[in-house]
Amino acid sequence: MNDEAENPMHPDFARWYHAVEIDYDQERRQARWDAVCELRDKADFALVEALIRLAFKTRQLPTSGSLQLMRDVITEQDETFPAQGNDREMQILAGASLAVIMEDEGDVACCAALAVTTTCIAGGRRADLPMDLNGLAENALIRLANGNRNRPDIATYAEGKMSKVDFAKVVTKVREQPNAEGFAQAFTLLEESMRSVLGFSAKRQAEAVNAIHEFIQIQDEELQMLWWLIGQRSWDYDCVFEAVPSDAQPLVLGSELADATKVLPGPPSVKALLSRAGIKEKKKITIPVAINSAKQEWLREKIGENNPSPVTTPLHDACRRQLETGNGDAWIAGWVATTGISESLTVPLLTLGTLFYRERLLITFN
Repeated sequence: MNDEAENPMHPDFARWYHAVEIDYDQERRQARWDAVCELRDKADFALVEALIRLAFKTRQLPTSGSLQLMRDVITEQDETFPAQGNDREMQILAGASLAVIMEDEGDVACCAALAVTTTCIAGGRRADLPMDLNGLAENALIRLANGNRNRPDIATYAEGKMSKVDFAKVVTKVREQPNAEGFAQAFTLLEESMRSVLGFSAKRQAEAVNAIHEFIQIQDEELQMLWWLIGQRSWDYDCVFEAVPSDAQPLVLGSELADATKVLPGPPSVKALLSRAGIKEKKKITIPVAINSAKQEWLREKIGENNPSPVTTPLHDACRRQLETGNGDAWIAGWVATTGISESLTVPLLTLGTLFYRERLLITFN
């Protein structure tokens, strides 16, 4: 078991875990928390997908490898963890793991937050959990998007104590052994010291350059989005925004905005950009109507060789099924049965565009 100081317990974990505690056991609770922290540290998108499937109890189970990894991590912290009969506890721990992953930084945290919102699909799916994963995901996306767009302060990379060449050891060596061998050893010491100093300096410079590069990437991304918005012309349909069928606009314009996104999780103004592009917020639509309104060749281009997840990318899974059976209603029953999402679920056009945008990011960046 890890030291508690290494993984200070999340202030809400006791409340989350209380849902499956029979009696209070601080040692067991700490072991479960340490397991959650290890799952966070090991997380990649495959593990995130598995955690979401467990947390939402979807009809698609996690892969046997992912499930075994989770059990191994928990058992490593507590050898008494039962091998079966603990589905509810696994569900709670999966939800807790997602919550702490989304509080982290980086692409995995971004993907986890994006995937939770696309899985929830505007209330079309709900998880029986003691935490509001969708609310946590939305907050995480705002935090991560705003954090990416802070202008880097280059001065901070020059702060702190700089390493200096250690001439004292070189001089000492020459004095101790004032001959050819001593000079050779002294030069070796000097080389090692200079290599250390230059290495430290190069590392700081690389960090500064990387920070500038990412910020410039984001600036270019936002500039491209603004030109797209000012031009008011669809790249994929090659026509003005207004000429794209209104029911297809959330998919088409959401996809084009995702194509312009270079850094996860995209700008915090995605919904505003889609609204400005003309997508209505008050008008609602069912998912089958939106999918059937898009051109077949456009759907085929977007799906390509991808195999969308019915859990985290249900809209793309709907596109794939529609392509398999053709335009019409034949594909809907299979999609509903697989995803568990109601055929009659209505979603505001603007929300649908945002969700499709997020699904495109998940598919593009994973």
